[in-house]
Formats: sequence, structure tokens, C-alpha cells
Amino acid sequence: MFSFGKSSTKLCNPTRNGLDAATHESAPRAVVEQASLDQISRYRRVLLLQGPNGRFFSRLRDLLVAKGCQVTKVNFNGGDDLFYREGDLVRFTQPIVLWESFLRTLLVERCIDAVVVFGSSRRHHRIAARVAKSLGITFWVFEEGYVRPDYITLERSGVNADSPIASLELSDFPTLQAPPSARKFQHSFRKMALYSFWYFVGGILGTHRYPHYRHHKPFGIGELAQWIRSAYRKQYYRWRERALQERLLASDHPHFFLVALQVYNDSQIRVHSPWRRIEDFIEWTIHSFAEHAPTDSVLVFKHHPMDRGHTDYKAWIEACAARFGASGRILYIHDAHLPSLLHRSMGLVTVNSTTGLQALFHRVPVIALGRCFYAKVGLTYQGPLDAFWNDPGAVDMRIYARFRNFLVRVSQINSSFYADSMLVPVPDSLRYGWHGRFTRFLCAVGLVAADAYSGRPWDIFTAVNMLAAMVLG
Repeated sequence: MFSFGKSSTKLCNPTRNGLDAATHESAPRAVVEQASLDQISRYRRVLLLQGPNGRFFSRLRDLLVAKGCQVTKVNFNGGDDLFYREGDLVRFTQPIVLWESFLRTLLVERCIDAVVVFGSSRRHHRIAARVAKSLGITFWVFEEGYVRPDYITLERSGVNADSPIASLELSDFPTLQAPPSARKFQHSFRKMALYSFWYFVGGILGTHRYPHYRHHKPFGIGELAQWIRSAYRKQYYRWRERALQERLLASDHPHFFLVALQVYNDSQIRVHSPWRRIEDFIEWTIHSFAEHAPTDSVLVFKHHPMDRGHTDYKAWIEACAARFGASGRILYIHDAHLPSLLHRSMGLVTVNSTTGLQALFHRVPVIALGRCFYAKVGLTYQGPLDAFWNDPGAVDMRIYARFRNFLVRVSQINSSFYADSMLVPVPDSLRYGWHGRFTRFLCAVGLVAADAYSGRPWDIFTAVNMLAAMVLG
């Protein structure tokens, strides 16, 4: 990381920790270091909390153990048990109010040097960050890649709005060479969805063992159905919105601004923005656009692909547009190719989504309305949204390149949680066979039937094409 180190109080003798003050954090220094899994392997005793859905943390354990680390893992639910079964494993089955004291005792007893988590906004991870800081223990956080699709994020202390990068000015960034060409990973989203499906199955089956656990997406048949419905809706929206896609991607497309919606329960919305719900952000944005944007411009809301099975804002967007006199100027789309939309848009509006970084890459001006690590003077628009519609400015690509090169160096690892065969090979037991396709077919039939009786526009030709895509896809 690029950081100024400070001395820290360790729980155990430094020689036992394998990380003394002289080699790690004692003297003030400025270091630009390539992010890598080796940063974690330097610690003698590592505690893993929750990881991404799938086997990534179990493979990380194998890598760390091979390098001489002692690794302890805490499991919180049956989904964790499904993918992490071996080694020094501790199960937390108590109410969340007892988590802090439980964790503090565990850290002391195991003489932990570093805590590693996936996502810093989950409640038990926020508590863990606070406890680790109080005990002088380094806290490392994995997250989905800031630069997508072929990177994962690893930062010390926090990610997104809590990233150490958030407090730096652009003038603090050294000039670095562009990173080498990244390895590419195939079918990451599909494998992530598959792992997530089985994670929720494990969570449901393990409810009796973890009676007090509450996931950020509730375990239950309803949640599983929404994941399956997401696959169905992808095909449905592809057919329903094909005319709209053609209109937005045509050479004579309307002048439009793009709004990148985030997942309905995204902690970055609840913790790091002025809004508690996506609906409130939608309403506020439409009102500003209707009052201040040029009358010949259009506003396009892009749905988040991970939220496809859970929410549909069509009725809410249409109601807000009608209330503020902007009907016909507000559009809503789900699965159009994002880079193609960005190339044609006049500017991107987001709360704090990493879609903003993709937009900057495509030279599209960005305004970030929440706390965001890349919302910096010289990089993103700094004025109010009301003014953005009329003069979004232009992206200084020299500044962006400097920022991106630094970002990739200190926080990005060219890997995938789900599809990097060097770390996370997909077990044969999780691959689709004939029985898997038959199960998908039954689920698809049920969901198509449910939509047919839901009152939404529907036709048999679209349904047949969707069934074929889901079963054969």
C-alpha cells in the first residue's frame, strides 16, 4: 500500500508474530507496493472471517499455510460451512451482541497478527475492524475489483469509501507506469451466481446450527427463487427492451445522461450516502433533471445486474417522471451493454458505484453523490447535480491515467474470486449436468407461468425463447 506506517502494539512477542516493527510498521515511510496475496502471507497468524461466496477463502488458506502461516477461520452460517470445512475452524453460533467479546477473546488466544475479510460494511466485519484497530492488529479487506472485470480488490483498513485512497489528494499520487496486460477470466458472473446459489442452500440447511445469524440477504426459499428469477428476467428483458436498446445505441441516438443504479440493499447506499433507499435516490435525481436539464436531453436509468431478480423500479420511475412533468424523457433499461451506453452518454450520475471508474475510462464525465474514494477534484465533477446537466465538463485523461495506474498498483490483483483456475477451480460436483439442466427447466417453467399470470405484458414467443436460453445457456 501507499501509506505512512506507525508503530503498533502487538498482542504477542514480535518474534512469535513473525512480523517485527523493523520489518513492517514501525518507522514512518512512504511505500508504493503492488497489491498481492503475498501481503497477507507475511503475517504469522491470520484470522479469516467471511469471504466471497465459494471456495476462495479455503484456497487462500491453502496458499497461506504453504507459506508457513497459521490460519484460523470463523464460520457464521451453513453457507460458510459448505465451502470451508478444514483446518482451524471456529463456529460463531451466538447472538451478534456477543460477537465483540467472542472475537476479542479469539484474537488474544490465537495471538492473531492480521484479520482478513470480504467486504468491510457487514455488521460483524465493522465490529471486527474496530476491535482489530484497538488491539493493533492489521485489518485486510477483499472486495470485488474496482477495475473490472479481471481484478479483485485488496486493501488495508477498508474499501470503497473507507479505502485509504479516499483521504489522498491527486497530488499525493506518484506517477507510475501503466500495468501490464491483465489475464482474462471466462464466465466469472455465471460461476459467481452458481456459488451464490449453493451458498444460500447451505445457509438454509444450516439454520438450526446458526439460529441467531442474519444475512444481509435473508436465507430462505424466496431468496433462492429470486436468484433463479434473475436468470429468467435476463432473457425477458433482453426481448422486451430490444427496441429501446436499438434506439439508445443507434448513430442518431438521443442526447442522454446515464444513471447507474446500485443493489437495493447496498451498504454503500445506507452507510455512505444521503439516502436510505434506491427509490429516494431515483426520485431526487428525476426531480433535478426535470427542473434543470436541457429539454432535448433524456435520462436513462440502468438497473444493476445483481439486483435483477429482486427489484424492478419501472412503476416508481414512471410515477416520479409523471409527478415532475418529465414523462417521455425518463427511460429505464436493464441489460444493455454498459460500455456501449457509456460511449454514447453525455455524463454518468452515480452515488458511489465503481461504474464511475468505467465511465472515466471511456472519457465520460462523472458526478458521485455519496462518499466515494475516487470523487476527487480534477477527476470527477465537484459541483451540484442541478448544474451538472448543463455543463458536465470533460475528463482529463492524463489525470485519470495517473489515478488508475496508482489504483491498480496499490489495490488491485489480477485474479477472480470465482474463475481463476490458479486459485479457485470449480469442483466437478458444482458443474451443470443433465440433472442440473432439468432442475433449471422446472424452475424456468414455474417462473414463466408466474409471470404469465402477473398481469405484465407477456407472449408465448418470448417465453419459449427464454426457456431455451435458460436451459441451454
